[in-house]
Amino acid sequence: MTIRVGLVDDDAIVRSALSEQLGIEADIDVVFVCATGAQAVAEAQANAPDVVLMDVRMPELDGIGATAAIRRASEQTKVLLMTAVDLEGDVAASMTAGASGFLIKSSEPGVIVNAVRAVQLGSTVVSPGPLTRWTTAGPSHGASALPNAPLTERELEILQLLCQAHSNAEIADIAGVAESTVKTHVSAIMAKLGVSTRLKAVVRAYELCLAKAPDA
Repeated sequence: MTIRVGLVDDDAIVRSALSEQLGIEADIDVVFVCATGAQAVAEAQANAPDVVLMDVRMPELDGIGATAAIRRASEQTKVLLMTAVDLEGDVAASMTAGASGFLIKSSEPGVIVNAVRAVQLGSTVVSPGPLTRWTTAGPSHGASALPNAPLTERELEILQLLCQAHSNAEIADIAGVAESTVKTHVSAIMAKLGVSTRLKAVVRAYELCLAKAPDA
């Protein structure tokens, strides 16, 4: 299946480089390229991409605001945000806006390409640097508290695989269960952790020391 991707960055050199990187992949089709958040919202509505790969800081409308607008218009479109400057709070803001991932622009080309594939399949992806700083600093809403109900051994296993950016299908294969069973476990995990998205579940897992933070 071909992944339809929208590419958004206000730097023409970055747009060109990313477009070339993605364009050579047989399973990826770049359906639009633009330079501002406002253009991204309009293009996403017109082209219905599977994934929008977008810079955080842009003129007219930043990537976080554009993410929220795109997700309001279509829950089917996933957004993968990128930044050249890792500022505290960006991961939290990205989660609130509905992003499925957050990458540093200096990531290797293969990492970015695989991240696009991962979020299209329903996984979450966060670069180690931002994730480690976010969980080390700690949120302000009391996230150090344990879940209201303890996770079962199977749920902990599924959570570890979520934190490794595996899709439901991949988790089902690794765990030896049906994909429908994985979906049931993921729903239970999110309910117990008090979160509404897979990305928030991943970050919450690191906050609670239920998963090992990746090496930066």
